[in-house]
Amino acid sequence: MKLTEKSMEVLNYVKENGGRVSIEELAAGLDRTQRSVNANVTDLCSEKKGLAVREKVAGEGEDAKPITYVVLTEAGMAFVPSED
Repeated sequence: MKLTEKSMEVLNYVKENGGRVSIEELAAGLDRTQRSVNANVTDLCSEKKGLAVREKVAGEGEDAKPITYVVLTEAGMAFVPSED
């Protein structure tokens, strides 16, 4: 399976940081917008690829927004790119 350069960048960042990273941290760490990162996360989470899942966690405090984490699956942690 082949990934785009940006999707591979996202996958590697999450893998290098324990396999579970918030979208906010991911965007900051890659110096990209959350919208841009989310597009790549959607690609990684697709049924066809199954390399990651999104996990929503309630934020702390009354008005806190939920925090979305990208969590690599076993396939994502073991992923090695190929040309097919």
